[in-house]
Amino acid sequence: MIHPSIEQNSSLDWTEIFSKSHTLCFTGTYLRADGSLRSAPLPKSFLSLSRKYKVRLIPLVTSSHPNDWHFLKTESGIQNSIDSLSRFIEQNPNLSGLHLDIEYISNSQISNYKRFLKELRKRLPREKVLTLALFPQIEFPNSNSKIHAGLLDADFIDEFVLMSYDFHSSQTAPGPVTSISWTKKNLDFLSDKIPPLKLWLGLPLYGYFWKQGGKIKIIDQKILTTNRNRFEIIDSEDGFIKIKDSTGTGFISDPRSLFQLQELTKSYKLRGTAFWRIGF
Repeated sequence: MIHPSIEQNSSLDWTEIFSKSHTLCFTGTYLRADGSLRSAPLPKSFLSLSRKYKVRLIPLVTSSHPNDWHFLKTESGIQNSIDSLSRFIEQNPNLSGLHLDIEYISNSQISNYKRFLKELRKRLPREKVLTLALFPQIEFPNSNSKIHAGLLDADFIDEFVLMSYDFHSSQTAPGPVTSISWTKKNLDFLSDKIPPLKLWLGLPLYGYFWKQGGKIKIIDQKILTTNRNRFEIIDSEDGFIKIKDSTGTGFISDPRSLFQLQELTKSYKLRGTAFWRIGF
């Protein structure tokens, strides 16, 4: 399904978003284990705004199976996936390409994933882009980061989006979702592997709040704005703030700290900044 935020935001909201954007990547496109594709059409108003403001529309492609890699298990699954995606692009000429966000692959299928991407790029028209969501490679608490290690110098990937978030998450102890110092370590590592104009810096518009007693919830910019007066706020110069009240502790990047993080895009001469996500 199209993400609910597309339907929830008014046309005026989307006009403002499109007027400030280079690319909009939307969820709702899934590969099944057999390589077939499930997707939903975008609203016509969305397509017209894209044309008016010359904004690229790129679907985020992930797997409908809990184990993302199941379409890679068989040769028919791989070829069906390539056929499905190339046909999808052919049938939707308003789209500028594909963004692959596959975040779990078994060790035995990593080589198949690389081959799948390489063959998919060959099948796409030259003017369409193939982009990839990239796990941080330095000090990331998720061992799945290894699935992208062999793709950093891949010439068949047109653009990468460094997902510089979830340094801390619901799976870790309390701490910032991202930080300037951690992001810089990853950008330094990638600097001689990915040309800067192929790399987008992905930043989070969300954070986490660890309640006393163990419950963890996602917090967003709306929650922060609405409840800011009731929180004790501890500012950081490292791209995040810490918030506290009688119920627990949270971390999020507010507009000021997001601006600090965005400055890395300029200093590293990257392609731009990508935010996860509209609706947060």
